Amino acid sequence: MPTDSGSPDPVAAPKSAATGFLILLSCIVIWGVNSVAFKMCTRPATGIGLEPLFLTGLRFMIVVPCLAVMIAFKQPEALKLAPGDIKKYLVFGFFAIVMAETLQPIALQYTSVANLTLLSHGTMSLFTAFWALALFKQRIPPAGWVGAVIALFGVGLVAANGGNGGFRMDTESLQGDAVALFRSVEHSCYLLYLSRWLQRRPVLQVSFYNCAFGVAYLIPYVLWKGVSFPWAQVPASVWWWFLWTIGPTTLYGFLAWNWAMRRVGAITASNMYYLMPVAAAIAAYFILGEPLRMGQVIGGAVIIFGVLLLRWETLIEAGIKMPVIRLPFWRGRGDD
Repeated sequence: MPTDSGSPDPVAAPKSAATGFLILLSCIVIWGVNSVAFKMCTRPATGIGLEPLFLTGLRFMIVVPCLAVMIAFKQPEALKLAPGDIKKYLVFGFFAIVMAETLQPIALQYTSVANLTLLSHGTMSLFTAFWALALFKQRIPPAGWVGAVIALFGVGLVAANGGNGGFRMDTESLQGDAVALFRSVEHSCYLLYLSRWLQRRPVLQVSFYNCAFGVAYLIPYVLWKGVSFPWAQVPASVWWWFLWTIGPTTLYGFLAWNWAMRRVGAITASNMYYLMPVAAAIAAYFILGEPLRMGQVIGGAVIIFGVLLLRWETLIEAGIKMPVIRLPFWRGRGDD
């Protein structure tokens, strides 16, 4: 299994990679539900919602102390910073928290959950590949590009059959779509650099200081906004969804995703974002009552096929093998 400073164990690495895929999948499911949670927190059916920037700041003001307690019990030495780390975490914190975590609820103010997950998550793998090619000269094999195109086609099918009727060409929707697409561009670059940083620093340290330095930018705004905020007018349902953004989404999701991404790589991890529209569509069906159309089911199947093709070499390295099917009338050379 990979360590912070050593090379991966050749025997344990495949098992670690396979576990990493399962953990990434659990994060995708949780974050698919979280897209609905953001919508419910910022635009509740009744009462007052939480404005996006206020939501992000309040959320991470709770998350950071929780992470600090977890690290104090599990790995207190991870809190020690090396010279130069503060500058890194100031940059990472801004892009990871202030930008990425705020842009999602902002986009949902104007566009649908389906559009958000298509443009902010479904395109992230391609942007990560483009950043890797431009910054680090990492080549993507031809079969990988074919898989990416297929997966994007599936994402389009899911979004076009979403609960709000797919893409809308009105100005408000286009504003939300532009915000979601911008988030994909900036966050894919961040994830690429984060993946390299995770090879040098413990997961707990990276998760904690990204959140701590990120929320530091927002604390003044939260304190200023909180003085006049009508807390009593916020319905209980908003607070329940707010807790979802803290517990499963952040405390588990951030730690689990960083742990798994260090084992499978940034490009591989970002490919899992193709499954986000599927998770969001299912969450919208059960939580919001949006119909699950046949186009979404077909689109989900196409997405999975595209992701498998895109990451086929990685899956093989992780120890996943396709079963060999032999027809009764066929005896190949060397068969008994």
